[in-house]
Order: sequence, then structure tokens, then C-alpha cells
Amino acid sequence: MKAELWSSVSEGQRRAVLINALLGSLLGSMNMASIVIALPAILNGIGINPMSSLGFELMMWLMFSYPLVTAIAVPIIGRLSDMLGRGRVFTVGDAIFTAISLLMGFVPGYGAIAGLQLVAYRFIQGIAGSMMFSNSAALITDVYPPDRRGVAQGIVGISFSAGSVTGLVLGGILAVINWRWVFLFNVPIGLVSTLWALRSVYRLPSGISKVSIDFVGATVLVVSLVSILMGLLLSMMPYGHSSLGWGNPSVWVSLIIGASLLGVLVAIESRFREPMLKIDLFRIRQFTYGVLSSFFLFMAMGANMFVLSLLLQAIYLPMVYKIPYSETPLWAGIFLIPSSIANAIFAPIGGKLLNRFGARVVSTLGAILLGVGFELLSLLPIDFNYIEFAIILVIMGMGSGLFQSPNIVSILSAAPPRDRAAASGLRASMQNMGTLMSFAVFLTLIITGSAAALPAALYKALLSAGVPISDAKALVSIPPVYALFAAFLGYDPIKTLVQQAGISLSPAVLTRIDNITFFPTAIAPAMQLGFHYAYHTAAILAFIAAILSYFRGRESFHGNPEQAQTIIARGRATKVAEVVGDSAGNDKNDIDLKADPILRKSFAAYLLMGTEVGDTVFQNIKPKELLYTIAVASKAPGWFIEFVKNIDDCNVNIKSVTSLMNYLKVPDWVNEVVNAWIKVNYTNKDKNNI
Repeated sequence: MKAELWSSVSEGQRRAVLINALLGSLLGSMNMASIVIALPAILNGIGINPMSSLGFELMMWLMFSYPLVTAIAVPIIGRLSDMLGRGRVFTVGDAIFTAISLLMGFVPGYGAIAGLQLVAYRFIQGIAGSMMFSNSAALITDVYPPDRRGVAQGIVGISFSAGSVTGLVLGGILAVINWRWVFLFNVPIGLVSTLWALRSVYRLPSGISKVSIDFVGATVLVVSLVSILMGLLLSMMPYGHSSLGWGNPSVWVSLIIGASLLGVLVAIESRFREPMLKIDLFRIRQFTYGVLSSFFLFMAMGANMFVLSLLLQAIYLPMVYKIPYSETPLWAGIFLIPSSIANAIFAPIGGKLLNRFGARVVSTLGAILLGVGFELLSLLPIDFNYIEFAIILVIMGMGSGLFQSPNIVSILSAAPPRDRAAASGLRASMQNMGTLMSFAVFLTLIITGSAAALPAALYKALLSAGVPISDAKALVSIPPVYALFAAFLGYDPIKTLVQQAGISLSPAVLTRIDNITFFPTAIAPAMQLGFHYAYHTAAILAFIAAILSYFRGRESFHGNPEQAQTIIARGRATKVAEVVGDSAGNDKNDIDLKADPILRKSFAAYLLMGTEVGDTVFQNIKPKELLYTIAVASKAPGWFIEFVKNIDDCNVNIKSVTSLMNYLKVPDWVNEVVNAWIKVNYTNKDKNNI
């Protein structure tokens, strides 16, 4: 069996890979957060009103094109990375991401042309992000031993959280200075990351040579995912007189075509020797349940920051703190920082707990904490106490941090090393698809949950402010999603509705409805019901994720017998030494299991006998190591143990092992190990020769 890469790389190479993953994660998260908060400045900078029909569509594409493309591209790029080399693909993606940031910062033109250029660049940047995203976790799994992967992934989680917080604040500041800097500030970070990647990870050995590319599978996969995700994206856009697009026939046609093609894809890929979509991975229970739990959890929390920002910006901050709408995007980011801080703290803690309890326990606990957090959010009044809100955010940040790192390690460790980037791509694709579904589901719940009461509540408030009946009817006839997105973008919702309706109100009426608390006070009771629907649904999805996470079973680490040895050596060494000592009839101090790697490997095989990992451990035990185990555990003379240490492997066969077994008084556990070793390694083979 071919040794894994991590057994041959230096500590310096591991640090280099980790730094690359940190920089890539920081770059991606800062980019996403800063663009969302700077959208009004970006659109205004190219001469487009964000609340016009064109501006609204461009805003949606700029927000969702990146996750849309990554959801489509990561499974394909992950598979290609397994073939071409993960370090190479990561480095090229880093370079493209940086170059596109530079082009977006200097985009020429004005109006719709400039807007379409930005959207096109964002699509390309999504492909580049996929090249980094699908490989960073796989590279960490490649170069770190199993017992250190959780902490390494947790450190990357810190980088992502730090980037999200920094991006919100920096995006708000740079948008005021010049919208172009929102893109240009990525360039120095990207240059450093790319140069470092060229120096450290580009030539890391990985990949499968001379493998044909499954173009048919890739094409069907792209078309199916594009159809599904386009259907979800169109569902979030107003259609006709409706706030959402579920009445648009294109939505349902896209979803049906996409789902049908996924079924066709499964049939096609089962015929290929090297398929683009590694369906065989879903036969691994640990992989399947880990991916499904991630999908449902991101359905629960993917749109959470957006929903909470909407709540803060449209209602809470103007109503409770009387913060002007133009300042609410920045303040919403600041108010949500406790979640990111908790996530950053508990991501590495989750990685450490993984080694002791396994992903089944740690990730499940994280999903449960998120579910509890969503339920607690549903209990808050609309004018909640911020301290209580911050505590709930901390609980949810803890849950996210505990879930992510162990789940990623569990998924990738279960996959065969040659398919690790493909596995990472599938995980990322399902995660991004869950995120997009989260936006579609929660926007639908918020809008439909408040649809019955919102127009009447706003109509009543407008009449009480002196707005004429005809004008009030015109204002409430506009889909409320425009007002909500106006608040999200930092625009006064009432002024936006007045502009959309094209009506003229008297100065006295304008003064009354222009009050900072007018709109949030009018819509708060109606909107609260919609938000509660969203939180309850998110809690249910998080608890489903917890159940799926639990049913992944006990972890197995594909091709990594050293993981079993690590489990023995850390935290259980004393207990194991006692068992070995008792079994051999010796004092426990006579056998130092923790210090003896050969004994540790043999006893790891004994503890894991009959499992997939146990078989892998047995396959990695050499006959000479088995002889040594027999000699030491049977308390053979010292000269004989030294003789076994120095004997050549080629001079040891099964006859040597069985002869020694008959000569010495062998403990029961060693006898079981020998029999299992013969069964695993020499079924249908010549048992007299190695």
C-alpha cells in the first residue's frame, strides 16, 4: 500500500500549506463580506440606481454569482485537481482570483456595460475561488497526520471568521473612500498568497497521471446544477406583482430539468471507469452522512447573516437606536461580530476535541447548539435586549465552530487519498447549494409569513401620517421586498417606495413619514411573524443535520493506520498498557506500549479487528513486526528480541511466525492478532512466501 503524502513531508511544508490555506480563506471571506456591504457604492459608482429594476438585478447577480458558480464548479475542479495536482490547481486559482480583483477595480465604462463586466468578472472569480476552495481542505488533509487535521482546519476557520468581520468593516470604510478599493485591496493579499503558493505548494506530489477526462459527465453535471441553481436564484427575484418568483414558470422548469438531469448523471457516471462525479464516495457511510449533515446545516445557517442583517437594518437599529439607514450596514456588521468571534475561538477547539471524541460527537453537538440558537432567536421580541441577542450569537458561533472543522476532517479522511479533492469538491458543492437554498427558503418564509399583515399595517400607518388614500394604496401595492432590500443596502425604505410609486406628497406628510422610526415601527409586528417562521425552520434543519451527523457512525480513516495508533497513544496509553500487561501475565511496567511503535501498531490492529481500519492496519504490519510483537509480548530473552530487530524482512515468512508461536507462550491477544493478520494478508495467496 502506498504511503500517504503526510508521512513524507516536513514540518516546514505543512506550515507552508497551512499558511496558503489561511491566506486563501482570508482572501475569499473578506472579498465576499466587503462586496455585500459595498454594493450601493459600487452601483452608484458606475451610475446605476441600486433600487432601479436594472440595479436590483445587477445587485442580485453580484451577490449570488460567486456562490452560484462555486456550487457548480467545485465538484468538477475537485476531480480535475486529483488528476492534475492539487497544489498546481490551488496556485493557478489564487493567481486568477487576484488578477480578476485587479480587473474589477479598474473596470472601464459606465452604466449597464460596466455592471455586466463586473458580473462577468464575478463569475470568473467564482471559478478561481473554486480552484482554491476545493483544494485547501484537501491539501491540509494530505500533509497533516490524522490527529492534527482538526486543529489545522480549525485554524483555517479562524481565518475565515476574521476575514468576514474584517471584510464588513473594511468594505464599509473603503466604499466611502472609493468603491474601486473594495476590489483593489484584495490584490496585495492575493499577490503574497500566489507567490507563497508557487514557492511552497505548487510542486507538492499529488495527482493521477494518464486518466481520461469524463467530458459527458462534466457536461451533464454542469447543466443540471446550473438549472437547479438558476431556478433557486430566479425564485428570489420579483415576478409580476409578486414579491418572489415562485410564480415564474421558468423557476419550475429549471428545477425539474436540473433534478431530472441529476438522475441521468447517476446512470451515466456508473458506467465510467474514472467518472467526473465520484458517486462511489456516497457508498462510504461516513462521507455520505457528513456531506448530508453539512448540506442541511448550511440550509439552516447559509442565509442567517443575511436574515439577521435584514432584521437589524430594516427594523431594530432604526427603531431602537435611531441609527440612520445609511449607517445601518456598517453597524449591523458590528452588532453581528460576537458570532464571528465565537466561531473563531471554537473552530480550533472543535479540532482538538475531534481527536478525543470524534466528529460524530463534536459535529453533532455543534449542530444542536445552532438549532438551540435559532429557537432562542424565535423567542426574542422585535425590540430585544442586545445583550441577550449577543449571547445567542455566541451560542450559534460556538455551534458553527464545533461543527465545521471535525466534519470536514471526517469527510475527507473517509475518502481514498486519490479522490480527496473530488470529495472536497462534492462537500463544497453541497454546502454552497445548501446556502443558496437557504436564501430562497428564508426569503420565501419572511415574505409570505408577513404578506398577510404587512400591507395592512403599512397602509394604516401611512393613513395615520396623512398620506392620501390613493397614494397609500399605491405605496403598499409595491412588493415589500423592494423596501426590505432598500434597508439592507442602506437606503430609506419609505423614500424608496415613494420613488418607485412615482407619487408626490406634501412637505408636511413627507416630514412625518421621513421620521427614522416610522417605517420600522409600522412593519415590526407584521415582519416578526415572518422572521419567526424562518428561525423555526432553521432550527428544524439544524436538528436534522445533527441527526445525520450522529448517524455517520464511528470514524474510519481511509488508508491511515497511524490514526489508530494515535488514538492508542493519546489518552489511552496507560489503559492499553495495563491490558497488554495483564494479557501477557507480566507487570504493566514491563511493556511500554506508548513508546514502542511496533507494539502500538499491533495492539491498534487488535482493538480495531474486524473493521475497515483494522484491515488497513493489518495490511501495514510486516512479518518482522509481527515476530517482534510475539517476542516482546511473550517476554522472550533480550538477545532474541535484538535478533528479531536486525533480521531482514526477506528472511521472515508465515512459517517463521507460526514456529515462534508454538515455541513461546503467546498471550491470547497476540494469538488473535496473528490469526487475523494471516486472514487479511494471505487469503488465496501462497502462505509459505511473502
